[in-house]
Amino acid sequence: MRVLTRVVALVTLGGVFLFGLSSAAGASAKANNVKGSPAWCKNHPTSKLASCQKSTGGGTGGPPPTITVKVSPKAAPTALVETGLSEIRAVVEVETSPSFANDIVNIGSSQLAATCGGAILFGSLQPAANYFASTVQIALDDDGNATVSLYGLDCAPGTSIIEADLTVAPFLTALTTLNALPPVVTPAGVFGSPANEVETGNSPSSGDSLVYSVFYVETDPVYAEQTVEIDSPQLLDRCIRGITWLSNGGSFNGATATATLDNDGNATFAFSGESCAAGPSAVIADVLAGIHSTYVTTYTIAAPAPTI
Repeated sequence: MRVLTRVVALVTLGGVFLFGLSSAAGASAKANNVKGSPAWCKNHPTSKLASCQKSTGGGTGGPPPTITVKVSPKAAPTALVETGLSEIRAVVEVETSPSFANDIVNIGSSQLAATCGGAILFGSLQPAANYFASTVQIALDDDGNATVSLYGLDCAPGTSIIEADLTVAPFLTALTTLNALPPVVTPAGVFGSPANEVETGNSPSSGDSLVYSVFYVETDPVYAEQTVEIDSPQLLDRCIRGITWLSNGGSFNGATATATLDNDGNATFAFSGESCAAGPSAVIADVLAGIHSTYVTTYTIAAPAPTI
């Protein structure tokens, strides 16, 4: 009888133990299936949930910080075609995290400088801008962005690396390729680049709603060496602290600027504006010869905002 009692007790205890294991296993499996749990994240490696992002150290989650740099014009409808005396006019944009607001970024290209008669020029309206041989140092705005204009004269066509480097920790670096095409006949029109540009500058060091653009005017090569005029009262009204146009015809601070068309019927205008309101503006180009061909485009400015 005692033997039978012990057997019954052992069976009962065993059943309780197995039931406990089964319940624990079921609870564990349920926990592992909870969205955002470590096991769930392991089975969903592409999830963008914050809890699934790997730590970058210091106890904070999220992906590692990044930085990008891009140059415009880059592709159709307006590639970076040299004009006049093998001139390059472009815009360079740096984008990174707002956590680097007011940090300094260095932008430069030794390769491009070597192909452009030994020097290139960067332009910025920032009060904190510092210029060196073929480089510029500017402050990132509160959204982590910075933009400059770029000019080169007597440049050989081809590719050159543009580099952007944070000058403080974590010393991020970004590269892009500028592809300069030789002078060539292009489709007629007026084109602004970069399109839908995000303004930079929303802090004392980074400036006040700054805009940098390049406008290409392209027409029939029969008008080579003739004058072309670009005009935008709307841009002038939109940028309350003034605008500037730069071309082979000089520097202009009003709504209108002129340039001389090259042998392919092309001309470029570098545009900059300060304290500009976001929105679209009409830009008009007139060839002051022959049948007075007129071209119109709408150029849109976007308000400062994080872009990465």
